[in-house]
Amino acid sequence: MNSSEDFKSFFSDIRISLETNIPITKEYDSLFNFDKSISQIYITLFQENNNSIRWGSRRDTLSKTINRVVEKLKQNNDFSNFSINNTKKCRILFEIITKEYACNIRNLTTLKMDSPNRFEPGVNGLIYQYKGITRFFMPTDGYTKSIMSVRQLLNYLSKQCGVSKLTDKISERVHLMRREPIVYTFIESLAYVSFNNEVLKLERGYPIPIDFNKEMLYDKTIKSIDWLIKNMNNDGSFLYYYDPYKDTIVDDMHPEMLDPLYNNILRHSGGTITLLRGYELNGNKLYLKKAKKSIDFLLSTFRTHKYKKEFACYPFFNKKSKLGGAGIGLVAIMHYYIKTGDESYRKEMDGLVRHILSRVDKDGELIGYYIHPKFNNGKAITNPSDNIKKELFSFYYPGEALLGLALYYLHTKDIEKNLKEDIKIKSKMALDFLVDVRPIKYDYLFDSLPADAWLMQAIEEWIKVDGFKKQNYIDFVFNDTKTMLEHMYTEENTLQTNKDYIGGFYYDYGDHVYHDASRCEGIVSAYYLAKYIKDEEKAKWIMNNMLLSAKGLMKTFNSEESTYSHPNNKALHSFRFKLTRQWVRVDSVQHAACFLSRLYKTL
Repeated sequence: MNSSEDFKSFFSDIRISLETNIPITKEYDSLFNFDKSISQIYITLFQENNNSIRWGSRRDTLSKTINRVVEKLKQNNDFSNFSINNTKKCRILFEIITKEYACNIRNLTTLKMDSPNRFEPGVNGLIYQYKGITRFFMPTDGYTKSIMSVRQLLNYLSKQCGVSKLTDKISERVHLMRREPIVYTFIESLAYVSFNNEVLKLERGYPIPIDFNKEMLYDKTIKSIDWLIKNMNNDGSFLYYYDPYKDTIVDDMHPEMLDPLYNNILRHSGGTITLLRGYELNGNKLYLKKAKKSIDFLLSTFRTHKYKKEFACYPFFNKKSKLGGAGIGLVAIMHYYIKTGDESYRKEMDGLVRHILSRVDKDGELIGYYIHPKFNNGKAITNPSDNIKKELFSFYYPGEALLGLALYYLHTKDIEKNLKEDIKIKSKMALDFLVDVRPIKYDYLFDSLPADAWLMQAIEEWIKVDGFKKQNYIDFVFNDTKTMLEHMYTEENTLQTNKDYIGGFYYDYGDHVYHDASRCEGIVSAYYLAKYIKDEEKAKWIMNNMLLSAKGLMKTFNSEESTYSHPNNKALHSFRFKLTRQWVRVDSVQHAACFLSRLYKTL
């Protein structure tokens, strides 16, 4: 196409043709380098509360092809449900194949960057011929159909061609799709989608370009926090999960949990923290009101016990009491306390602290669970063996607990003397264990890409306490940051077709990208730590990389422009975890909003 006006004219004429039967003229035949041997064209109509309809065809010319597609779309029984003349309601996706090349389905992978059989969801698609029928999985289908992996792709294709009827097991379907006499060919395309009166180019199914500036950062952060409030339940809990592709709130990992729906108390408290980060940004008291309501839901899960003959409490949820549940719960309540000075949760604050202290063993190891249905007959786990401690081990829970203790120690008024000393002693024991002993005792559990962002946040706070500004604690934060950034996709190590990988992470080079806001929360803590110890050079280095991550993360934001395939607006202004996987979870919003809010305050 020659200009944005050409795009508008082209889409306008398609819309007119759909509405009035006026055919597309030959003046467009020179567009897109149309090649009658490969240039299959698909047009899809999307409109809220309607199932999308589409048709694909290939004729001698572009105009003949589009006219054929228009003819077939108008024959669809659901066509009359679309407000073709309303550019705000009915959105049009136009996609044309530009390239075909060989595919060895048995070697199809998402893990090897330089493999000729790499499947890049949203970037390439497949033509597949089975039992005399040719079908197209268009590149944008990766985005609109929520496909991220080879397993998901082949399972989806098995349903399209009937192989899925042979078995209910996904693994067997995937095997059959690799072994059946099916001829596969890779394809690439150009794709555009209408938005009001504009036409937007798509990259991996997502509209581009994506602006990135301070105002946009604030706007998307606040909108995502408002999404949590909009999707808050009457009891103070948050909507845990939503899949816009399937239009379901039933969690993909817990499909059997319907009444009540699956929830997670750690991620619930993360939602509370997010509301309070929003209050830091704009002082909107609605965030305080809703945070308080969410804390009340947290408290409804509490059970009690005694620690040194004093009151202690902990969340009990889904038949478990996790150290992380107490830890993030304490972090959430502390953020509320710090911002309001409200003492109404003081008993629970003290009780959570005592409970966490009761979980520190003589070696400084924090025990991951207090109650687990598979251990001690579901009763309190008070003195576990070393083998049981290993089975209950969690990378994340100790950092969450220590962050809660740090915030309590630094900000709570009139802490009882013995309790304050106990916090200091046991927190130091726990930090020493995590930094010095854990890498040896649990070396087999460490991955190439660090993930302990909660401990990084905890250390950011603990070094403000006398006696805790230890070099090995500081080194832990910066070494993990360095390793994360060494496992980041950059301009230098990313292929031309994967530029939206920039700022995201990988375990092994070639992995499909992890745009991981939870890790970024640890990195932004490292930035604040560098500023606190006045290491400006390190702070600048971290900032430059954080900005790359923030830019990459923006392609997981569900904007008005990008939600064209969603059946309704339920996911609008939330953050997805992945580039093409459509589902949203409370923590995909939480981690993104918390990272971006802290980043925004530095700009």
